[in-house]
Amino acid sequence: MPFGAAAGRGAGASRRRGRLTARAGRGGRATSPRAGTMSPTQAMERSYAALKQLLRDGAFAPGYRLEANRIAEELGVSMTPVRDALNRLAGEQLVEASSGEGFHVPRPGEAELRDLYEWNSALAVMAASTARIKPAAGAVEEVMGADTLADATAACFVLLAASSPNAELRTAVARASDRLHPFRIAESQVLEPVLGELEELLDPSPRRPAAIRRYHLARMRAAGELLRARSGL
Repeated sequence: MPFGAAAGRGAGASRRRGRLTARAGRGGRATSPRAGTMSPTQAMERSYAALKQLLRDGAFAPGYRLEANRIAEELGVSMTPVRDALNRLAGEQLVEASSGEGFHVPRPGEAELRDLYEWNSALAVMAASTARIKPAAGAVEEVMGADTLADATAACFVLLAASSPNAELRTAVARASDRLHPFRIAESQVLEPVLGELEELLDPSPRRPAAIRRYHLARMRAAGELLRARSGL
């Protein structure tokens, strides 16, 4: 399936919230453990995983209020693990928390989105400059075989970071990648992304830092259009 078609469908689906249980695991509520059979840790991890996947997929509009009671009802758990999951996601900057207003999906402006792409660029250049670990056999092919271009892009940067021995750098890349994922889905509507770009980023040649900066500069310039595409405007 062409990446453009897959990414386009993902962007359309991202504007529909759907049921949380559809993302909570195979079979959703029908096959998942009842709240009474789950430990508090299991309930929190299940809530966290379901919400994180939806946030990465852009299933909630920017600024959308995440109501713990509704989420808990959808997942069949109490509100406590949902609040714990939301606080954990706030720590990863996938959710915004404010006193008296609860939890919301972040609504970045153009400058903030440009900063995020620039931050990801700096992290990727740092990873490339400290690369010491060779990718496992078949790792690059696995990246290129991802279901969508957005997924391939996320896997590309995770693989690039994995070449560095710096654990803090790997964590920072993974978190930036999660925050950028909804916009990477929108990229197919605004830019003309191709797999060749990712191949350049994974090519361990002296030209790689320049390729990383060029890749991100194109997206920084398109920040306004990406925000509008992400919001369905």
